[in-house]
Amino acid sequence: MPRDNIPKQSLRKLEQFFTKTLDTNNDGLVNWTDFEAAIESIVPKEDAVRNARLKVLRKRLEQHFQKYFWDLCAVGDANKDGNIDLEEWLDVMNDIIRGLKDKNEFPEWYEGLHKALYRATEFLDERSATKDEFASMLISWDIDEAAAEKAYDFITDHGKKPMDYNLFSEFMKKFFLNEIPNHPLNLGLDK
Repeated sequence: MPRDNIPKQSLRKLEQFFTKTLDTNNDGLVNWTDFEAAIESIVPKEDAVRNARLKVLRKRLEQHFQKYFWDLCAVGDANKDGNIDLEEWLDVMNDIIRGLKDKNEFPEWYEGLHKALYRATEFLDERSATKDEFASMLISWDIDEAAAEKAYDFITDHGKKPMDYNLFSEFMKKFFLNEIPNHPLNLGLDK
């Protein structure tokens, strides 16, 4: 399948995004093991056992991640092996980027992942994230702190706009659509 919606200058950024945010064990595949590791890094089981609120948060995160993983497999697992490799993920992203270009929206199943990630950091309780909270979330995705802070400053116009879920979703859309090299929206992943 030709990937006519992914500009060549964005390919490195998308490959890095796959490696840093999805393939947590660096085996070249995304499978449920990667999501379990991500859940553990966001809400450790040990903490959830001792805190009822964290227990609920962890359970919700597991449910959202399970749904996202199975939706991702339904859409992208071309060889039906229960894993998503980089090539399969790039094919999925080609379709997602096409939808962003056409309608400026993510498919509902993919938007669910962003909502789960945002909620997992407990930002919704405060209605907006501070620069430190935003950077902490992206650091948990293995994104450089300075790159996360630059992206926050850019998307919030140096804190003039609140980083609520809507702005976070807008940030993610712009991340996938941005074609300008070394731009703060690229999170340093295009280098």
